[in-house]
Amino acid sequence: MFDGLAVYETERDGPCVVFVHGAMDRAAGMIRIARCLPTWNIIRYDRRGYGRSEADAIERGFDGQIQDLKAALPDRPCVLFGHSYGGVIAMALGSMKPPEVVAIVSYEAPRAWEKWWPKAPDEETNPGDAAEYFMRNLVGNSKWLSMTPRAREQYRRQGELMVQELRWQETRRYDASQIKVPLIVGVGSESNERAHMAARLTAAEASKGTLQKIEGLGHGAPQTHPKQIAHLIKSALNPINL
Repeated sequence: MFDGLAVYETERDGPCVVFVHGAMDRAAGMIRIARCLPTWNIIRYDRRGYGRSEADAIERGFDGQIQDLKAALPDRPCVLFGHSYGGVIAMALGSMKPPEVVAIVSYEAPRAWEKWWPKAPDEETNPGDAAEYFMRNLVGNSKWLSMTPRAREQYRRQGELMVQELRWQETRRYDASQIKVPLIVGVGSESNERAHMAARLTAAEASKGTLQKIEGLGHGAPQTHPKQIAHLIKSALNPINL
């Protein structure tokens, strides 16, 4: 634990990757990808407010998310992988040019400041209902209903943080033109047009940006298609030597 942040590392001699999970997820959601990178040094962490990390995320704000990712970085060259909101955090830190980060891989990070992106829930929305709606869309109704009542209630309790994170994104948090290391921007063929537009714009803005559209994948690909996401991460090594 580092200042209440739960960090998990599997030390190996290969390249290093730091996973940054999205909303309503945790470090455990990255395990399937990690298993597809058996020679890599793996660093996962529960973002504050999720999993075993202390739940003072709202008080610390978006800057707190950046500080937590900095704390999770190793003192060696590494690739950042961010899924969804995790991609926002990874690219926000990447634009600050930390010396440890030699490449960034982002899968379907939103651009919620754009006029064409859906707005965050308003003040009248029940955060628990918003969290349930999000999860039903992500995993499907049948899987949601198959969860234990305790698991469903745990997700609903995370609604307040999820809604706040959606609101934080409505202020632009990353500028890909400021990222000087290779930036791989992934998007699934089954995802909606907003995700594709966001990926195209982000890749085009970056001086070393590459867009990768992956057939058959949707937004939940880190759990449904871990091999393809692991391959996306490996592609970050092409222009660099680790």
